[in-house]
Amino acid sequence: MKILLIEDHPFQRDAMMMQLELINLPKPAQIKTAASGVEALHIMTSFAPDVLICDLKMPEMDGVTFLSHISELAFKGSIIITSASNQIVLDTVQKMCMSYHLKVIGAISKPVKINILRELLHLAWIESTNPTKFVSSPSEKSKVFTEHELEHALKQGWIKPFFQPLVALDSTKWLYCEALIRFVHPVLGVLPPASFLPLLRKMQKDAELALISIEYILAHQQQLAGRPVAVNITPTTLMHNHFVDDVLAIADKHPQLSQKIYFEITESDALENTGRALESASRLAMHGFNLSIDDFGTGYSSLSLLDTLPFDTLKIDMSFIRAIETSNTAAAIVEACLLLSRRLKLESVAEGVETLALWHRLQSFGCTLAQGYYIAAPMPVEALVQWHQEWEMKAAKNLLAIVSK
Repeated sequence: MKILLIEDHPFQRDAMMMQLELINLPKPAQIKTAASGVEALHIMTSFAPDVLICDLKMPEMDGVTFLSHISELAFKGSIIITSASNQIVLDTVQKMCMSYHLKVIGAISKPVKINILRELLHLAWIESTNPTKFVSSPSEKSKVFTEHELEHALKQGWIKPFFQPLVALDSTKWLYCEALIRFVHPVLGVLPPASFLPLLRKMQKDAELALISIEYILAHQQQLAGRPVAVNITPTTLMHNHFVDDVLAIADKHPQLSQKIYFEITESDALENTGRALESASRLAMHGFNLSIDDFGTGYSSLSLLDTLPFDTLKIDMSFIRAIETSNTAAAIVEACLLLSRRLKLESVAEGVETLALWHRLQSFGCTLAQGYYIAAPMPVEALVQWHQEWEMKAAKNLLAIVSK
């Protein structure tokens, strides 16, 4: 793993270098240092770090400006922010990074504690070495597909779901999965949704993608071991003229379909036709299909959509989950969402669980299910069996389950 430490103070830089050398990663790390954002940008022309450890207050170019620059370079590695600034500054910078699509895995107040740094680097190492998680180079990310190319990819089966497990916070048991669409390109490798999904939606392929996921899930029941899988749909898909008919036609051939899949609806899209949405949701519910509301709390329609459709599960948006350790506001929002889910007798899912500390915090909040990179990245269906074995060992080693008294 390649690490770039950006710190202007010589003593603190030397102290952090000693900490990094004491942290035993599965493979030795290659570490370089910079005393400013300008020097760091120069180093990055010939050194591609997997992890940036970045101070905020520096001469020449401060850390905030540096982070803005690397967002323009489409940096895809993990970022750890270190600063003596107050928590409000750290929270604000993290929000800025999120809006710039930078992956901040932690913000540490100085002096940096080695146990926190070790945990964050271990998380970064898992993500950088996970064979099921591929990061495109800038040239790959800039690839612009044509409608003809995407039609061809659909016919060839290159566009298919990866699976991210959901586990119970009280027992660590693997209970569900979410199907997340990926483009497995024969030359470019695994591409993120942002590189192809907007055009597919413009081509009005949302319903087709959902049906592809359903057929794929049915074809891989052995690896999934019968666990229900969430299939993402938008309100537009729900209101599609033939979508429910197509789902029920598949159910006629597979009578247990409603126990093998459920539908996750992104709440940020407004309902254009409430009557049509209710008709579709009612037909699905009548045939035993469950509905989950995704990204809850991020759009104006959250509560109205929750009141309109017959949901069984509430998934709290990851932007709130990731911030609960540093933001009292985010923690209060998450607790309010969990109280709402309990009052409505809905299962609750925390999305974006990326650290052990977050896992324990959500346990204390009484959340039901967890999903995120601390548990697993989205992976090909063939990788699930091995992941499950490794997860059981990890859960036992870290005593993640709540022991009943």
